[in-house]
Amino acid sequence: MTTMMNLFKRKPDPAGGNAPLPDTPADLFIHSRWLQVFDRFRGLLIQLGVNYPQFRLILGYKLYMDAVDPNFMTTLTNGRRRAGKNAFLRGLWIYALVSLLLTAVIVAMPGNPVLILGSALLYYSTMYMTVLVQAFSGSLLDVRDVAILDTRGVGERTRSAAQTAHILVYVLSLFAALMAIPIVGSFYSLGVLGGILFLVSALVLLVVNYVLSIGIYAVILRFFHGERLKNILSMIQIAILIISVALPQVVNIITQLSSRGAVAAVVKASGFHWYMAIVYPFWFAGPNGWLASGQANPGGILTGLMLAAFILSLFAYGPAMRRLTTNLSKLNEESIEPAHTGWFFRLVRRLVPQSRDQRTFFTLSWRMMQANADYKMRVYPQLASGLVIMIPLALIPFGLADGTHRNFWAALQGSWTWSFLQIYAIAELPVAVYFLRFSQHPEAMKIFATLPRFDKSVLYREAIRTVYLRLAVPLILVLGLITLIFLPPLHVLSNTILALGVGLLMTLLNGTFMSGTAPYSQVFQTGQVNTGATWAASLLDFIIALVTGLLGAFVPWWAVLIVGTVILAGGWVVLGRSFKDANFILPGEADFN
Repeated sequence: MTTMMNLFKRKPDPAGGNAPLPDTPADLFIHSRWLQVFDRFRGLLIQLGVNYPQFRLILGYKLYMDAVDPNFMTTLTNGRRRAGKNAFLRGLWIYALVSLLLTAVIVAMPGNPVLILGSALLYYSTMYMTVLVQAFSGSLLDVRDVAILDTRGVGERTRSAAQTAHILVYVLSLFAALMAIPIVGSFYSLGVLGGILFLVSALVLLVVNYVLSIGIYAVILRFFHGERLKNILSMIQIAILIISVALPQVVNIITQLSSRGAVAAVVKASGFHWYMAIVYPFWFAGPNGWLASGQANPGGILTGLMLAAFILSLFAYGPAMRRLTTNLSKLNEESIEPAHTGWFFRLVRRLVPQSRDQRTFFTLSWRMMQANADYKMRVYPQLASGLVIMIPLALIPFGLADGTHRNFWAALQGSWTWSFLQIYAIAELPVAVYFLRFSQHPEAMKIFATLPRFDKSVLYREAIRTVYLRLAVPLILVLGLITLIFLPPLHVLSNTILALGVGLLMTLLNGTFMSGTAPYSQVFQTGQVNTGATWAASLLDFIIALVTGLLGAFVPWWAVLIVGTVILAGGWVVLGRSFKDANFILPGEADFN
């Protein structure tokens, strides 16, 4: 583990100075520690049929391209990076700091290894899934080099090995940053045997996570084609990010359901629970649980699930990787069918005024948002985070119940926090409005700069309206149907109308905060998201959500319905006349003038 962590240290200058290494490919081939690691397995790779000189050359250039790509994983450094230095590898110290907290928990609470170690492995899996979408997917689904390498006589086995090694560089780096210190801490708190078991279990989880990601993409590539394939891949990536937000909350929810106000009931050693079978990282804490209790419940059950997952991964990896490599060419297929808008679009489009081409620009904005995969992957998980955070709060009345026989459903139905669910789920709208400025093809907006006396307010207004009707309204309505299970129908109706009105109010305020930039006019830059306007709008939205949530929870439903109707109707009228002073610069406008 120490050797792996040394991969993150900067190699000292041969002359004794601290100057950074040169940023040319030739110097990377000489100084890269990762290439030196793979050099030690040269004989094994050759025996497996890999042309090692070609393998090393391909892998080296892939790492070099990662280092010089200005958009590769810049979230870890907030957009500030040194030229030619890999932003992902340079940002791993952030994960290492977080792992210190995991280590402190492992050392302080060794009595329940299943819960404590399982939570650490759950956090690792969550971060793996998040980074999978941001970095690994770009390599897994990269088809740009296939045609080039095929014409240079590079065999499929060599190309596949280089692609796998490229991904393993980041998989192993992330593993070392997140798990090296907790594993060392487990040797201290659980003993030598416990530490060894945790190390082995963590490595097995690494393999299972990697094969699982390969398998998901292989299945999708096998059954879908063309534009539908790209849409499905975007949906899978969005789902992975949402799951990575929701998965850590499972432990909080189960804690609420299983406790009665005493922390000891949570941290004490316990038997097998159904959620441990659903949240698969807990399987890999089974060996340590078995060692600590000496009983097959829960350790033996979880260990059996872990071994089954590992064996299945070993058998599934080869076929999955072959199918993935074979079907990657499908990503180059172009569909001639236009994107379908659906009945909901046709319904809400009727609500848009027909004057001044507003429906035309609303349709344009809807379709651009529909086709922008980057927008979906960065906004949808943020919206989901507000929803996921609220669910454990709704279970508080049940979790803090006294020793009396209180029915589970009665406790849920008696929770006033359900009134907050719809409003807090849309409290992340500032992110949705902020990302309107980005597009995969911002040069397309230049056409509007050539139009004489073009009304920019209509373009911006309909983009803001699209955020409300495409994102906020469906989420509010779906959550309204869910809360029907727990709240009276009239209460749900009033809360829904209030949430629709407040959501429109939030959208208008956020649009006002960020009206200085043209929609769909910039290439996405990861490090630009944390602007002052975004933070100010988010703070304001959460304050509004708190006030209106209390209104919906404790004020009679008929009064809430009246207030919500007034806000909704007034907000819709204001939206139709808003942003008349929009004065942003369109792409190409300065050149045209």
